[in-house]
Amino acid sequence: MATVTEYWAPHEGQNGLYQARGTVTWHWPLGDGSNHWSFAVRPAQGNTQVEVEREWTTSDNDLAYVEHFVVTVSDPVGPEFRPWGNGGLLQFTAIRVQP
Repeated sequence: MATVTEYWAPHEGQNGLYQARGTVTWHWPLGDGSNHWSFAVRPAQGNTQVEVEREWTTSDNDLAYVEHFVVTVSDPVGPEFRPWGNGGLLQFTAIRVQP
């Protein structure tokens, strides 16, 4: 049976990850070439819209993996939302499935 492990950023005891409105590239040194990995970026608070524009993985000669995300934060679209600030807190999640 497969083993599933979940990773979070920010994790307990870590400050929140804030992004002002606009587009920023984030890097998360996590992953390997032997397991299945899935990543997500979501708002960690209300009235925030997060879009992952691009995601890619790099590895170096020692097979150290880094996941890269181009993230745009904006005010939510729709009549039920009201702009409230200049950005928001993000929640990064990764899931590793080991066969």
